[in-house]
Amino acid sequence: MEALNQAASDAAFAKEVEIQRLSWFDALFTTIKDDLKSGDIQKAQKLADLGQYLAQDFQHYSEDDLAGLNQEQEVAL
Repeated sequence: MEALNQAASDAAFAKEVEIQRLSWFDALFTTIKDDLKSGDIQKAQKLADLGQYLAQDFQHYSEDDLAGLNQEQEVAL
């Protein structure tokens, strides 16, 4: 039962982190849109580059997390 509670807690934490990361992207893309409207193309490009870097970084961490979960599941079976 404790393992099940821990798994549920871990899943909830993962979703909280996911929501936080998505809110960062929302803020980033809103700022990019505002910069494009105001004509600040250079700033918008820099922010777009930052967004691309963050997306790749978050993807890497998510892939590592998934691999770890899959490995734990294989060991448990």
